[in-house]
Amino acid sequence: MKNKVTVGATAKVNLPELGILNLPARVDSGAASCAVSASFIDIYEDEQGPKLAVILFDPDNQFYTGEKLIFDDFILRNVRNSFGSKQERPMIETEIVVNKISHTILIGFSNRSKLTYDMLIGRNLLELGFIVDVTK
Repeated sequence: MKNKVTVGATAKVNLPELGILNLPARVDSGAASCAVSASFIDIYEDEQGPKLAVILFDPDNQFYTGEKLIFDDFILRNVRNSFGSKQERPMIETEIVVNKISHTILIGFSNRSKLTYDMLIGRNLLELGFIVDVTK
């Protein structure tokens, strides 16, 4: 395996396919997957099949654009929230860049407006070659 890259308790990430650069994220080795905040999440059907519509972040967030993103390719996955309850969340496969290293991973959408960080980095990214050092 390649050399592992060390990340701290937080990291700045880029989600280029979503147009997001330098987003502060919380590293959480207890979380199974990555998640990004969305103020609007809707799954609907049209003549081509199921669609996922999201608006990232809250209107008072510096990263908020109000743009509604539409995805044809998504999955629904049951995840446990921070309270231990199972929730069904939509996830997409997208590119993420951390410390100049790019990976394609699944990222879920959830309302993180009451949390400090708008993005959570979970094990599905960390296990691709990252070591967590919380002193950094």
